[in-house]
Amino acid sequence: MTADLARPQGSGRLLTPAMLGIASGSVLVPLNSTMLAVALPSVMDTFGVDAATVASLVTLYLAAVAIALPASGNLGDRFGHRRTFLVGVVGFAGASLGAAVAPSFAVLAAARVVQAVSGSLVSTSSTALINAEAPPDRRGATFGMFDLVTSVAAAIAPLLGGLVVTAFGWRGLFVLAVPVGAVALATIGWLAPPRSPAADRPSGPARPLDVLGLGLLAVTLIALLLAIRGPLDGGIGSASALAVVPLAILFVVVELGRDRPAVEPRLLASAPFAAALAGVFGMTVVLHGTFLVVPLLVERLQGGSPTTGGLALLGISALWALAAPIGGRASDRVGRRRPAVIGGVITAVALAVLWQVAPDSSTLILAALLSVVGLGMGLSGSPRQTAALETVPPERVGMAAGTYYTGRYLGGVVGASVAGAILGSAVTADGVMAVFAVLTVAALGVTVASLGLPSRARRAS
Repeated sequence: MTADLARPQGSGRLLTPAMLGIASGSVLVPLNSTMLAVALPSVMDTFGVDAATVASLVTLYLAAVAIALPASGNLGDRFGHRRTFLVGVVGFAGASLGAAVAPSFAVLAAARVVQAVSGSLVSTSSTALINAEAPPDRRGATFGMFDLVTSVAAAIAPLLGGLVVTAFGWRGLFVLAVPVGAVALATIGWLAPPRSPAADRPSGPARPLDVLGLGLLAVTLIALLLAIRGPLDGGIGSASALAVVPLAILFVVVELGRDRPAVEPRLLASAPFAAALAGVFGMTVVLHGTFLVVPLLVERLQGGSPTTGGLALLGISALWALAAPIGGRASDRVGRRRPAVIGGVITAVALAVLWQVAPDSSTLILAALLSVVGLGMGLSGSPRQTAALETVPPERVGMAAGTYYTGRYLGGVVGASVAGAILGSAVTADGVMAVFAVLTVAALGVTVASLGLPSRARRAS
């Protein structure tokens, strides 16, 4: 029996104990992705490393997540998403403890990679669990609430991280993940397991993992990440750039020849899924490009403090969080396309204004325009994610979620890398304007891609 058949149409609360448990595990990922930024200087002092080395704590994390996500989705499809969720939470808490007591930078970096892999299990499994747990005619609203929780976690993480580092040092950041993980483990493991039988066991017969496909995907993504770094890696970056296209073609050919591929290229033949994937990639290009350029603008060009830069960015996550449930509920009524397109237009317009005025804007005006960017992102996010998962059968939701989140993290890597390449070694007004010009084009691309989402509301049968 599936989740859709387990409860009547329109029944069920959105905020069940199981949903709260899933959310508790899910906030581990955004919290530990953004909190670390405030701790990097302290880590440099502790281990005596330079800025380029300490930055690898961020890039290793993003790269490991992007590579691990497709495997995580497949593991959930095979063994059950509740099981992989619990394994991911335990692994994340354990890696966090390892990071908290790390005696060397190498051990800390290794712990971050384990965090990333465990967080991937949590991300894909939590998405599949919510898809199964939500009332079928209210999935958009449910994903909107889920997006609200994760967006709030991402929004408060830098401030929370600053408070923790000031009081307990950078190691306290990693200790914080343990009680949060314990809540998720206790709730989903014992107190309030999800009501859907699909959450506890695989939807179909167990099938072997596509090890070759996952290996090729990992090699292709590593080559892409090295190519993006380009001149920073010298000959390695150039060689990787030449290898990306052949590796990608080989990967697609291999996957098309498999009955149960790790990542199904045929999904891109579905206009809603392709549109959703292109949209989430483009929006995270915008998000991470913005998160890189704004602090540099505020601190280097305008003479502001890190706190001022953080406050300017707060509006993106805050308005995203507020708008996410609105976009989700609207998509249940009018279809996924309309709120996604409207959100894309709002984001593009706000970025176009920033393109023209950002270098000379006051912090208040900058924060206001960035809030509008967050508003557009929030309206479009939940409809896009819901449309992506509605295109696949229940037994392949984990694979689809892994593919979707891979696109999301790759967009983040590309956005930050492109913004850094444009700014170069010196932050100038022209460079800042060029970054916002590129981000405006990316948002327009997302808007066009959103036209491929379903135009009618989904009705439960």
